[in-house]
Amino acid sequence: MNISKQNAMQIVTEISGIIHQNINLMDERGIIIASTDPNRIGDFHAGASQVISQNLEQLIIRNDTEYTGTLKGINLPIRFENEIVGVIGMTGEYNEVMKYGQILKKMTEILLLENYSKEQKKIDDRIKTRFLDEWLFEDVPLYSQQFVERGARLGFDITIPRRIFVAEITDLKKYSDSAEGQRKIDEVNKIVRRLMEADANNVFTKTASQMICLVPACSDSKMLAVAETIQNQIKNTSGLLVMIGIDARSRVLHQAYLKAKKALRACSHSQDGSIRFYGDISLEIFTDEISQSSKKEFLQRIFRGIHEDDIASWVHLLRTYLSANGSINETAAQLYIHKNTLQYKLRRLYEQTGCNPRCLPDAALFYLAIQFYDQISDEHNDL
Repeated sequence: MNISKQNAMQIVTEISGIIHQNINLMDERGIIIASTDPNRIGDFHAGASQVISQNLEQLIIRNDTEYTGTLKGINLPIRFENEIVGVIGMTGEYNEVMKYGQILKKMTEILLLENYSKEQKKIDDRIKTRFLDEWLFEDVPLYSQQFVERGARLGFDITIPRRIFVAEITDLKKYSDSAEGQRKIDEVNKIVRRLMEADANNVFTKTASQMICLVPACSDSKMLAVAETIQNQIKNTSGLLVMIGIDARSRVLHQAYLKAKKALRACSHSQDGSIRFYGDISLEIFTDEISQSSKKEFLQRIFRGIHEDDIASWVHLLRTYLSANGSINETAAQLYIHKNTLQYKLRRLYEQTGCNPRCLPDAALFYLAIQFYDQISDEHNDL
């Protein structure tokens, strides 16, 4: 095992903060890779080299000239799985450093083991994520025995029939650009993960913007109950609202995921969080089949004359207006503006685009534009 410079510096910093002594940590070659004295980093430490080569339990250095690159103090081997992987040293007078010797060694080995465990967990998580990506995002009608066995080794029984729902925080972008907002997002992810992990057969994973939950096959009523539980817990704990899209039964997991994702997109027209089943949506079924380039071209035509940076604010206004069924009073209330201001904005949109959101045929075009805008944004966030 090699001790990384980052881990070494973390260990030195933590230990020196407790025992208030000058600390050095040397790698398996005897090179100082972390120190409370930055000027010593990179130097060869002959005392550490001797501890390693002679398998010593400790080495006391009584004066600064006894070994090349050393100062008086104590040096002890760091062992991991009974092998010396480095040396920890403390600079100081003999009587002072001796009382800290074994404490220093034990603390270092504990911190090293903790860091190793964290790194191993990260590796394990990446392996599991790659497997889940294959399982969820690849259109495989039949799984090979090898794939089934891989899943079993990672703790996933992929032979169990499953259903999927996909959740996303309402108005996610409002929270993703600040530290406090990111804290809330992390809190929501933890809530959903905890609820899912209450059943060993459930699986939780996520993309940059969405939380994906796999549960053993069950009725629509049970899926709705689970989704409502998640919504309520998140609202009560963090005050945030989440939208949830639920699949339709499918033998291929990837197809179930796509259906749940389409149902989620249908939720985006609600401002208060909603739950939609794939079986309940209509327009969203075929909009995914349209190419990204065609969607972008359609948006450019609908919002002609409007700068790209301003389209998002117009989409927000239109989404609110259409979800309020064209009610000026209700839309103005939701947007916290005067109804005269709203009417002025709608007229200005008409003048700039040539499409009147208060006219039914043009409102339908704007509705479709919102769908395309959301889908393009989703594709960008999932990268």
